[in-house]
Amino acid sequence: GIGLVPQARHRGLGRALMAASLDKARAKGLTRVELTVRVDNLNAKALYERMGFVNEGLSRCAFRVDGQCVDAFTMGLLW
Repeated sequence: GIGLVPQARHRGLGRALMAASLDKARAKGLTRVELTVRVDNLNAKALYERMGFVNEGLSRCAFRVDGQCVDAFTMGLLW
C-alpha cells in the first residue's frame, strides 16, 4: 500500500511513488496492475485515473474503519 501523511499531500509525492512503482512493475515484465481505493478517497482515485487506471468494479464493505463498513473501487491498468 501507498499512503501519505497529511503534511506530505498535494506536493506530487504520491504521483512520484506511483510512477516509481509502475516503472518497476514494467521493468519486471508485468502487463497489468490493479489496486483498490476507498470510495471516499477522491484525491487518490483522481490520481490513479490521471495515471491511466480505470474503474473495474465496486467491493462492498471492503474495509472496516472504526467499526463502519467502507466500500472500495477496484481499478486496473494494462500496458
